[in-house]
Parts: sequence; C-alpha cells; structure tokens
Amino acid sequence: MKTTRIKSSKLILTLIMIAIIISLTGCAAIRDKIKVMKGELVGVHFEITAYDHYANKILALNGKKVTVGLLENKANIDSSSTGYQSGVLEITINGKQMFQVGNTVIFAEDGLDMVEDFETPKDIAVDSGGGLVPIDRFINDIKNKIGKKKTIIISSQMGIPIAVYQGERVYVTVPDDLPKMTRLNIDGKSLYIHRANYLILDTEMMK
Repeated sequence: MKTTRIKSSKLILTLIMIAIIISLTGCAAIRDKIKVMKGELVGVHFEITAYDHYANKILALNGKKVTVGLLENKANIDSSSTGYQSGVLEITINGKQMFQVGNTVIFAEDGLDMVEDFETPKDIAVDSGGGLVPIDRFINDIKNKIGKKKTIIISSQMGIPIAVYQGERVYVTVPDDLPKMTRLNIDGKSLYIHRANYLILDTEMMK
C-alpha cells in the first residue's frame, strides 16, 4: 500500500514538472503545427540528397521553395480500385519538377548540420529505472510533444551508415499523405527522411 502511494506521488510530481516545462519552454508539437500552417511543408530553403542502397550519394539539389507530394493514380483516390497505389514522390524545387522512387532521400533545412565523426555505438547499456510500462509510454509521449534530446542515425536500405543528426528538442511525426517518409523537427528545423533505415534514440541512452 505504501509502495503504491509512493508511485502515485512520483507520477503526480512528474506530471506537474511536465506541465511546468510546457508552460516555460513551449511545445514542440505546437511549434511544428504552426510551421506547417505557414506553408513551410519541408522548409524555407534546404538541401535534398539522394543515396543508393549502398549509401553512395547520387544527387544533391537545393532550393528556396521546396514541396513534396504524392503523384497519385486512380488507386490512391478510389478505394474500390483493384490497381496498385502509386508510391511515386513528386518533388518541386523552385518550380521545377522531379519524380522519385526507390532511393533513400534526405531533406535537410538550412542550418541543420550532420554530426561529424560520430561513432555509432554497437552496445548500449540502459540504466535501470522507470515504472509501469503504460505510465512510461505516456510520459515519453508527453516528452516527445515537448521535444526531447535525440540522436538520429540514418542508414541506407542496405544498412550502410549515411548521416547522424542531433538536437536538444526533437519532435517526430509520420505524415499521413507522404508514403515511407518520416518528418522530424530538430530545434525548429525540418528534416524529412524517405526510404531509409534509421534509429531515433534518446541521446541520454548513449552517455
């Protein structure tokens, strides 16, 4: 009984601290929504880099006005269609058009730099801690919306390392309208990852 009360007290204290953090620092999820509402689908000005399965850079472009959308066919629009849905990305760069299928592509907004000379850890010993799994997941979900210190390790589809990014406040979303793509807001900058293997870890795990 006493143990239950202690756990409840810790949970209440944690929630209070989270509320205070949100009020003082703002919420990464809200800032991210505002950024998208401004029409900044992927960024104001950013670099697009395509890699093959072996992590070889095959193309690099950059532009001020970049948007990404799905080149839809009938199967994408009509649920009764027996055809295959299109997975083709239509990328518009300063008004010019490019279609993309199959390659790993990274969209990095200006000011978002890769971490140089990063050694990917092979073994990570995670300190013991935490409480009930549902509560841990709930707390982590709240922290994600606030923005957490995270390390992003991106590899090709063959598992060959490509890039590492880190941020103090990282918020992760999966766009509904873009297939095989993950969007991250890293300290206010946009990073899109398309068709890649990746790990997104709490940076504290690697200390």
